[in-house]
Amino acid sequence: MKEFHIISSGVSLITNAQKAGLIPKDIRIDNEEYWKSLLSNPDQIKELVNFLKKNPREVSAELNTFLRAVEGKNPSQIEIYLFGTKTASNELCRRVIESYLKEVGYKIYTPYEVSGYFHEAYKYDEKYATDEFQRGICELLDRLLYLAKNKKKEGYEVYFNPTGGLKAHVIATAIAGFLIGAPVYYMHEEFRDIIFLPRILYLPKGKEIEVIKSLWKSKIISGPEVEKFYRDYPEEMERLELYNLIEVECDENTLKPYRLKLTNKGKFLVENLLK
Repeated sequence: MKEFHIISSGVSLITNAQKAGLIPKDIRIDNEEYWKSLLSNPDQIKELVNFLKKNPREVSAELNTFLRAVEGKNPSQIEIYLFGTKTASNELCRRVIESYLKEVGYKIYTPYEVSGYFHEAYKYDEKYATDEFQRGICELLDRLLYLAKNKKKEGYEVYFNPTGGLKAHVIATAIAGFLIGAPVYYMHEEFRDIIFLPRILYLPKGKEIEVIKSLWKSKIISGPEVEKFYRDYPEEMERLELYNLIEVECDENTLKPYRLKLTNKGKFLVENLLK
């Protein structure tokens, strides 16, 4: 199956290039003029691409997770949506990473740039920059959900990688993955390998809502009623249990479900979102 990876990008490539002496260490990430000068310098970009090629996992947080997630898979079957902030520093990192990924056979989609605060604050004022940043987060979430939904319809397995970028963008990326029901993978610098995050958030739909509301009214269901739920709503029951919205107790001998009730998370959804 073809895969589609949505990746939030940060500037770890730049900070590692500074540590390695390729870029002066005293240059701040919010120095838009300096990073713009590097963007217009093909030799500097080429030097950064070569730096990345030597050890992509070590110098790029985004690639450290992504390359582990796709290890052993055919790049021609994998497409990437690498988005970031509308800042010169982030654009520089994305351009270098995209150059490397294209060279090794991955297909790259035109990215969406989110307000990065520095860009707007540099040109306008703090309030405008803050407003644009907040608006950008909402638009980002909408765009990621729309994109993931369409790619799923096309038959792709969609993945979310929220490793890099500003914390707000990381959160939005992870939430999009949880809402759409797609795998979300992540790697902290202290981990030895990536982890797939549990499906923390899921909004029930269709007949799942019927099940949840019935359980909310009845509090606890047992005996033949449990069998009827599994008979009438087999797929819905499986998903609700998977997302920890219902608690199922099984007979120790037969392992058949005999008691159902909502979890605290299920109750919260009914009381706050589904009434």
